[in-house]
Amino acid sequence: MVKAGLQWQAGPQWTLRAGYSSGNDPIPSSQVLFNILAPGVIRQHVAVGATRALAGRVTGANPLEAPNQQSITLRMDQWDLEAGVTVRF
Repeated sequence: MVKAGLQWQAGPQWTLRAGYSSGNDPIPSSQVLFNILAPGVIRQHVAVGATRALAGRVTGANPLEAPNQQSITLRMDQWDLEAGVTVRF
């Protein structure tokens, strides 16, 4: 099995990623029935992705610190976009 991935910090807000995986079929032909239960067996896989930081503030109370000594603010928004293509060789 071969796996490789890259991550590049393209700027203060953008992170770009790419990866590739190639391997043999882990399910032999004598166990095809099992493959019906686990159809996600992939021999070659390519992935690309990007992350954009939208906000950088985190404040509010720290429960691991003495009372009223720190504050921490947390906000999270998460959006996902996914597309898939199956290519048979």
